[in-house]
Amino acid sequence: MNIKKLLKIILLLPVLLTSLSAFRISQVHQLKVGKAPTYTTISPDGRYLFVSNYASDDISVINTTNNRIANHFYGGYEPLGIAITPIGDKIFIANPSNGLIKVIDSKTFEVLDDVKVGEMPRNISMSPKGFLAFATNYGKGKIGRVDFIDTATHRIIGEVEVGVRPMETIVSELGDQLFVICGGSNDLHVIDIQKREVIQRLQVGQVPDALALSPDGTVLYVSNSRSNDISVIDLLGMEEIRRVPVGSKPFSIAVHKNGSIFVVETGDNQLSVFSPSFEKITSMKVGKSPIDVTFSLDYRHAYVTAERDNRVFVYTIEGQ
Repeated sequence: MNIKKLLKIILLLPVLLTSLSAFRISQVHQLKVGKAPTYTTISPDGRYLFVSNYASDDISVINTTNNRIANHFYGGYEPLGIAITPIGDKIFIANPSNGLIKVIDSKTFEVLDDVKVGEMPRNISMSPKGFLAFATNYGKGKIGRVDFIDTATHRIIGEVEVGVRPMETIVSELGDQLFVICGGSNDLHVIDIQKREVIQRLQVGQVPDALALSPDGTVLYVSNSRSNDISVIDLLGMEEIRRVPVGSKPFSIAVHKNGSIFVVETGDNQLSVFSPSFEKITSMKVGKSPIDVTFSLDYRHAYVTAERDNRVFVYTIEGQ
């Protein structure tokens, strides 16, 4: 680990521990959505949370102001990954069974386009300025890929081969690199976005499913569902510096603005919260088969999908 970074963490640790000692989380709502809710995304203005319902082919819209269901709309056949452009005009939804990315008008909820990307697109993310969408695609055979989609024309403008079963992507803080985890080859691929090529590959734990960045963008967290741990990647040195045991089948992960780490442990049907140094703050039950966790823009609420309960659990966060 970078020495300056380590010293910074040591100096800030008392402050972090003091602030987190007053950290309180409690469940406030259970919202009935469609069948088998999986992934979520929040609108740029923070007013709405969109939930993909895999088994009912629709998207639930939650009003985050009053935490009530505001609408439903068609999300294509068996929708999974979902992302919205930074200006909030279009929603991109992965339909793995028919190899499509649905493009939806976020105001009318009408289908604008179907983008054919090949075999089993799983998830999707956006570039910071919204010019590109990145779709993970299982591809054919053993090699998966990431499709680069122009969000204005809805055309594929690039394809980058990665490992086996690419699951999720996230863009670096500077917007120049794309991090891709592959659940079948247990590795992390780093893609240079401009050059559209893999520039580095790191081994992580077994069957990585999700990833998240620290608030300062220098640390990447990878949840490994089969080895029941979190890989901690130092992005300055580009190396795994720690692998932390957590609960059973950690599937999704999100980082609060204060650095605390929220981990959805699907095998234990719970949400666990850790300090930046991975001391456990709390754990709480979250229905059956929790999948994804997303924060409201002000970080006062956390939303967790429970696939087998057909619900979204809403938690209030106090003492930030």
